Amino acid sequence: MDPATKLWQAVLEVALSDAQHRGDGAWIGTKDFRMVCTLAGFDPEAVADAFRAGRCARLNKTPNAA
Repeated sequence: MDPATKLWQAVLEVALSDAQHRGDGAWIGTKDFRMVCTLAGFDPEAVADAFRAGRCARLNKTPNAA
């Protein structure tokens, strides 16, 4: 995995953790959210679904096939 993807995964992890601790998912589904997910190698819809279901910890950095 390239360093840029690892960096964006770390950014996404921190952002999701912050949103979860604040109980605020307003960022989820925005244009910026979709961009960060894509740069991290994740499907934004899958990440949003996981966040809403409380399963963010189970994403396990599995990149999408796209």
